Amino acid sequence: MTRKEIEKRCREEMQEHIPDKEALWQKIESGLPEKPNLQPQKPNIKLTSMRNVMKAVACFLIIIGGLRIWSNITKLEINKNDNSSYASEDDNADSDDSVKTDNIPEQNIIYYKDLAVPMNQDLKNSIDLSKLGVQDEYFNESDVLAKTELFVDVQVLNGFQEETTGAMQYILKIIDVYGGKLDEQELIIITNSAYILEKNHEYLLPIYQDNSNWELSYACAPQIEKTQDNQIIFHNGWQSVMSETTDCESVMYDSYGKDDYFYDRMYLTGDTAIAILVQKWQNL
Repeated sequence: MTRKEIEKRCREEMQEHIPDKEALWQKIESGLPEKPNLQPQKPNIKLTSMRNVMKAVACFLIIIGGLRIWSNITKLEINKNDNSSYASEDDNADSDDSVKTDNIPEQNIIYYKDLAVPMNQDLKNSIDLSKLGVQDEYFNESDVLAKTELFVDVQVLNGFQEETTGAMQYILKIIDVYGGKLDEQELIIITNSAYILEKNHEYLLPIYQDNSNWELSYACAPQIEKTQDNQIIFHNGWQSVMSETTDCESVMYDSYGKDDYFYDRMYLTGDTAIAILVQKWQNL
């Protein structure tokens, strides 16, 4: 017999002599370790992790939305620039539905130097403005009119600055008087006002008497000036003239320094407005 035949014969004899095959296998299996539980476990996902995920998703959506908005804005800007070139080509086209602005005249700016007044600055150029000024005073029409005793139409003959006080002293020729009369032909006024009454210019001054001396009713604003073509230059603090005169024109006045408030608040109108001012004063 060969070796393979001998091994086969031995296995067959061993199988024939095993008394109980099933009992033997049960005994073998009882000695084996228990089988592991192979049932799938549910994943333990924490709530905080889910919130972080949702935040990340929200941020992503916001970024996407922002990019879309930016893209739209960019497109609008491009279209706007493109349309502007077309609009420039259509400016000359006639259209009943469009409002044309090319033919609207710009408002003329009137400068003081262009008015009918002498252009000299004899007194202004010869004085020290730093010694003048009444910064603590404010113009109020009602207070000025209540203080006023007379309105005088005067021409400045001369003036000088006092060395000790720095005040201006003016020698004035009386042309006319409103609301009373004066026997004098000339009048002397002393004031600390930085708004100079220039030589050879004509002014309408509200004045009052203090210890037999005539004083200006106000010093913190330009005085009313008369032009050689029957107009007056006044500031917007004269509300009675502003409200009852319809033909006022804005005037760019000469500035007297950084503290000057009225240089761009001056107006021009006919000298008939004097009657409005005097009438209001007399009705007080």
